[in-house]
Amino acid sequence: MAAHRPLLAAAVLALTAFLTLGAAPAALADDTAAAWAVTPADSAGAADGRTRFELAAAAGETVEEHVLITNSSTVEREFAVYGADGFNTPSGGYDLSPAAQLPTDLGAWVTVASPTVTIPPLATASLAFTVAVPAEASPGDHPGGIVVSPVQTQVTSAGVLIDTRVAVRLNLRVAGELAPALEVREVSGTFDASLVPFASAPMTVTYEVVNTGNVKVVGVPRVRVTGPFGRTLASLDAEQTREVLPGDSFTVVSVLEGVEPLGVSTAVVDVDMAAAPGPDTEIPLVSSTARTTVLSVSWTGLALVVLVAATVWYLVRRTRRRRRGGAEHWERMVAETRREIETASAQGTRALGAGLVVLAVLALTAAAAITIAPPAVAAGTDDGSLTLTVPPGTTPTVPPGTTQKPSSGPRRAAVSPSAAPDLAAPGPAGGAEVIPAADVGADPGPAPDLVWTAGARRWTPVQWTLLGLGAAGALAALALAARAIARANGAGGVS
Repeated sequence: MAAHRPLLAAAVLALTAFLTLGAAPAALADDTAAAWAVTPADSAGAADGRTRFELAAAAGETVEEHVLITNSSTVEREFAVYGADGFNTPSGGYDLSPAAQLPTDLGAWVTVASPTVTIPPLATASLAFTVAVPAEASPGDHPGGIVVSPVQTQVTSAGVLIDTRVAVRLNLRVAGELAPALEVREVSGTFDASLVPFASAPMTVTYEVVNTGNVKVVGVPRVRVTGPFGRTLASLDAEQTREVLPGDSFTVVSVLEGVEPLGVSTAVVDVDMAAAPGPDTEIPLVSSTARTTVLSVSWTGLALVVLVAATVWYLVRRTRRRRRGGAEHWERMVAETRREIETASAQGTRALGAGLVVLAVLALTAAAAITIAPPAVAAGTDDGSLTLTVPPGTTPTVPPGTTQKPSSGPRRAAVSPSAAPDLAAPGPAGGAEVIPAADVGADPGPAPDLVWTAGARRWTPVQWTLLGLGAAGALAALALAARAIARANGAGGVS
């Protein structure tokens, strides 16, 4: 049994480290280990079924109460009894100030009839105490407790001093204006992203609950996470209520499962006041709400999106570069085609100009030839007729019985000396003798077949040749012009 004593002492320490909300249970121990309990009692020293002291008094009043202490040990024990101030632990529990710390609030108002009490083994003792409320006490709740601990100091083998305490809660509500107030502060959240891209993951929301009023309240927290447009992604209702003492605060950590990674989420914390434990008093219920923005990103999904975006960017950039190269090549081709078209147009224009020049020259030449050519009119006559005379000659011999027919065709004749003095007299022609004009008697006038009359004016073969060359030049010029126009139209279509 002696070997188990350190373990039992550690167990007692662990069990009594938490203050009870009701009567403190007795701790089991062997002959040398202490075991005791404390509970509210009536004036007769009997347990009255209460689990805590909830007192009400006005400033300046004094209240008397009793506690029942039970020694469950098999040996006689001496216990110290004193009052202490109450406060909230960082996690929301209820605790009392240690014995070495002097109380400043309710613990200082408690006076125990006997600071120490000796109780026989397996026996009980009733002990009275009073609470004297100062006249300057502020209205509202003042938390504390009645602490019972062994007077004998317990030291471990490692030299650690163990202060084992059992207490019963004590709360005093001082009359006056009661102002319940609750506030949620310091809300923060972290998103525990999953390795699976875009998969739901837990979100941890941490917040602080502060009692800024003068009465203790029981708060019911509720946490929810909303996405864009107020869509609820996850919610968590409190499994149990939390009691917050006046002027105290504690931190709550909540984990919400199944939050979708929508990039940005909002963590909303609502704490509603459920009640104000204590004497029957009308107290209005209050609530508080706070929120914060949480970055909820699936990093693996983001990496996947970045990879896809980079691939798309590369493909688009490559496509644009190829299109830009094709466009530049097309522009070069169009520029070269335009230069060729301009060159061809210039050549066609020069050819057209040359053809037009040739056509103009030929036309002018033809016009000049036609204009300069003289008409076929005899000089020295009024009616334009040309008289021919036959010079004298030998009369042809006609065989007997033969009749000479005059020649139907034109005859060769000599021009009259008056009209053409330089013209020599021709000899006999065609076997006929031409009679000189001097031998003719009176001028009877020329014979009908010896008079030539100028006919209608006609073009000579040279003129017709010039006209043909002019027409050919004009056609060639028109052909060159049509070819240049066709090339220009074709080039415009290609462009």
